[in-house]
Amino acid sequence: MIRKLLSLTVAMAASLYGIYSVAEEDVPAASDIGVLGVGINVSDLARSEKFYTEVFGLVRTFRFPPEGNLQEVGLARPGEGMNIILAHFNDDPVPAGSTSYGRIVFSTADAKAVAALASERGSTIRNVGTPGPTNPVIIFFDDPDGYQIELYQAPPSQ
Repeated sequence: MIRKLLSLTVAMAASLYGIYSVAEEDVPAASDIGVLGVGINVSDLARSEKFYTEVFGLVRTFRFPPEGNLQEVGLARPGEGMNIILAHFNDDPVPAGSTSYGRIVFSTADAKAVAALASERGSTIRNVGTPGPTNPVIIFFDDPDGYQIELYQAPPSQ
C-alpha cells in the first residue's frame, strides 16, 4: 500500500516551492551529471534502515562495503534510482546541529497514512498544514536521528 502512496518527484517539489525549470540551452556541457541521492549520518544503521523501509516503502539498493562491517546502505523506491544513503562509520553520536541542515521531502497521495506509520514507529507529528478541502496536506516529523521529514500531499484537483 505504501508503495502506491509514495512517489518521490522533482516536479512536485518544483511546483510546490516555485522552483523554475531550466531551458535545455541553459544546461552546462556536463549535462550527464545528476543527483544520485541524499546521504545522512545515522547513529544506528539497522534502526534507520528499518524506519525508512517500513514508513516509506524504500528498499535496499546497495551496501558498502559489499562484505564485512556494514557502513552504508542505499535506499530507494522499488524500480527507481538511489534516493537516500544512510551512513554509520563509528559509534560517535551524530554531531550536534547536523540534523538541522534542512529536511527530506516526500510526496504522497495519503500523507496522514504515512504519518500514522511514522507515529507508530516513535515519531512525533508536529504539523498538519493548513486544513481545508482545497489545500495541500503538509506534515512534519523527525526520523530516529532527528532529521526533519516533510510529507506533501497535493490538493485535490478542482
